[in-house]
Amino acid sequence: MPDYKYFEDYEIGEKQVTSGRTMTEADIRLFIGCSDNTHPVHVDALYCEKHPAVEGCIIQGVLTLAVADGFMAKEITPTKVPSIHYGHDKIRYIKPVYPGDTIYCETKVIDKQIKNDEFGIVTWEVYVYNQKGEPVLFHIDKQMIGRRPKDKERE
Repeated sequence: MPDYKYFEDYEIGEKQVTSGRTMTEADIRLFIGCSDNTHPVHVDALYCEKHPAVEGCIIQGVLTLAVADGFMAKEITPTKVPSIHYGHDKIRYIKPVYPGDTIYCETKVIDKQIKNDEFGIVTWEVYVYNQKGEPVLFHIDKQMIGRRPKDKERE
């Protein structure tokens, strides 16, 4: 990701694939410290053995979303242009993520809207995949990104 990428530099249809990250049992435990989400599907192997939809303890869905958000912050949105997260829409947890799964994102710019003289909203369709190429999460991500200052307009 270039340090400087203004709202005007994004193109509808533009795609990007992020790096990956392997999720761990430690991630589950650390996230519990932040969220207090101790549902048995995340921490109780015996419960999970009897659960019809999982094959063991799973990573919290919102933790998977948070890691995807980190990929967006680190690799997709600019670092030296004012930007801030504007929201998530249509979040869907498609498939469980297990400790040992490596996840990554594929993003596509699907919309751009001018907000005001200083900012525009860039909207991405984001799929999170596991190492098998299976989609595990889908969401629409919106970022408010600085517009190119008049003194930096291209000729």
